[in-house]
Amino acid sequence: MKKFKMIYKWILISVILQAAFLSWLNFIYLPGRGQFRSTMYETELHTVRDRSYRLPEGASDISVSFDGLYAAFRLDEEIVVADLDSGEEIKRLGPDGGEFTYHRWLPDREMLIYAIKEPEGNSGRVRISTHDVVPGLDRSYPDIKGLPEGSGVIGIELSPMTNIVYPMIKTSNTRARVYRFDIMDNLSLIFKTDLTTVIKETMYTDNLVYQLAGERISIRNGHTGKTIYIPVKEANLLLDIDGSDVLYAGAADKSGGVTAIYYGRIGTESAGTKAAGQATSGGAAAAGTKAGGTNATGTKAAGWDSIQLSKPVVPDDIIITADGSVYIADRQNRTVKCIKHSNGRKGLTGGSSGGQNESPGQDGGTSGGKNGLPGQNVGTPDSQNGSPGQNGGTAQHNCRPIKYKGQFLTMLDRYIVYLDGNELVLRTLEK
Repeated sequence: MKKFKMIYKWILISVILQAAFLSWLNFIYLPGRGQFRSTMYETELHTVRDRSYRLPEGASDISVSFDGLYAAFRLDEEIVVADLDSGEEIKRLGPDGGEFTYHRWLPDREMLIYAIKEPEGNSGRVRISTHDVVPGLDRSYPDIKGLPEGSGVIGIELSPMTNIVYPMIKTSNTRARVYRFDIMDNLSLIFKTDLTTVIKETMYTDNLVYQLAGERISIRNGHTGKTIYIPVKEANLLLDIDGSDVLYAGAADKSGGVTAIYYGRIGTESAGTKAAGQATSGGAAAAGTKAGGTNATGTKAAGWDSIQLSKPVVPDDIIITADGSVYIADRQNRTVKCIKHSNGRKGLTGGSSGGQNESPGQDGGTSGGKNGLPGQNVGTPDSQNGSPGQNGGTAQHNCRPIKYKGQFLTMLDRYIVYLDGNELVLRTLEK
């Protein structure tokens, strides 16, 4: 018994001495020694204001960064990056013996991603790179080799949040392949498909949303590879995904015109909870379960909202911005109307969104998809009620048509973007 008391006493004395020493070290010795130095960094917050830039003759494939500060365009064999505030070129990207086939801006930062196709004997090779404007940093993904001769990237979907990249590569006049770069730049072939396939990617989760012409819209979980359908059968045309992972799909009639837009959020528990098949290397199999009741994403199909349109609209004339606003472009009358605001409030009428690939507009301009790249399909006017906005100053972001001059390019969260001759114009929207 005495032995245990002695052990307990020495333990107690040891704890008291350690506590006393640490207290002296923390409150007496250390505060009087050394200096602490902090540095404050200030950055300029660019204002939202009207901007314009005089494009050189021959400029094509024009795109604008999400914040309206920078533009990129093809000029001869190069891609030129321009500062829209200073009006100066800040970078020229060369193809290094290859040929540029695609470029776009990341949806939430001033970084350009682009693709170059290169010959490699009797086969093809593709290089995908990025240019980060502010620090001026360039990086490249591992080359995609062993492709059919002449293969080139025709689309890139990516998420800056997950760092997953899905390039779509045209391998012949009718066929394409979709690959996946993971966060460690490991490359895998997702599926082989045809050129009618449209792909989109969610921002916050690794979900690839895709659709073959005439098939239902599918969501593929990047981790499990399992695929499901979206829950609304009537939504038979994939339009876009906004910056909050809300998917927009149109109900198209027999002529291809969109008569209604359905939209609902793709949650973190998205594809894979009820697998009904998988895309295979032989083709993008449309796999999934029937819509209705509760879908495989864990949300009820009834939770999806819809916008009924006054008349059918060509899909390439529907523009969906990152903040969730939905616009219809009327190329004949050179107006754009907002049918859904970023806060979810709907306008008086509806419309449809730019497809993934570019296609020519009736006004000779370019209908932008999500990345603001030039488009080509003939626009369908929407003559719903509402007086035109003013042609100068700030564009009205309400149900009244927003007027523009020349060729419509795209809509950003805070701007309408168009070409007036060789002048690239960004006009601010009131929000």
